[in-house]
Amino acid sequence: MMPAGFAAVLLTAVMAGETGLALNPLPASLSQDCFAELETGTAPEIACQFPITPSPQEREELEKGSRGYVKNFSCLLTVRISRAAIDKALTTNDYAFKSPEQPVVCTITTYKSTFDVTATFAPEATFKNGVAVSATPGLGNVKGITRVVSWPVVQFVNRWPSVRAGMLTIINAYKKHKDAKSPAVR
Repeated sequence: MMPAGFAAVLLTAVMAGETGLALNPLPASLSQDCFAELETGTAPEIACQFPITPSPQEREELEKGSRGYVKNFSCLLTVRISRAAIDKALTTNDYAFKSPEQPVVCTITTYKSTFDVTATFAPEATFKNGVAVSATPGLGNVKGITRVVSWPVVQFVNRWPSVRAGMLTIINAYKKHKDAKSPAVR
């Protein structure tokens, strides 16, 4: 997946807003198409699962950023987000978001073994004058692997320039798309 493609799933998590919703338990089967849920869904919540796998370039960046320790990863992100929170994010000019935690299950491959881990994404984004100007994925709460392995991965993912830039690109492109479809009164 390209860096911007990886970041696209984070758009969904970013738009959770600051409401800290108490969500219902996950249904047995969630949609596997978060973009369709975001774009055409009508339920009060966007509920889906999104696979996250790095592109070869991202694997190289991760390996370099972890000093050769982490070789690969694959994850499944579960998204549960209020559609109203997304609407607020897309129609407010100056706004700071911190998403509620979105659970993720990953398999991380190091140079010597493979670990199954759980974690959360709690992305943050700041909008100024109707444009996203900063964003971070907010990876945290890693369990199932030692801190020696998790700490550099968390630091690298949260500071990963291609992820941060990809998030901004996707958020702003989606906002522009939504504005064109139905211009909001500000």
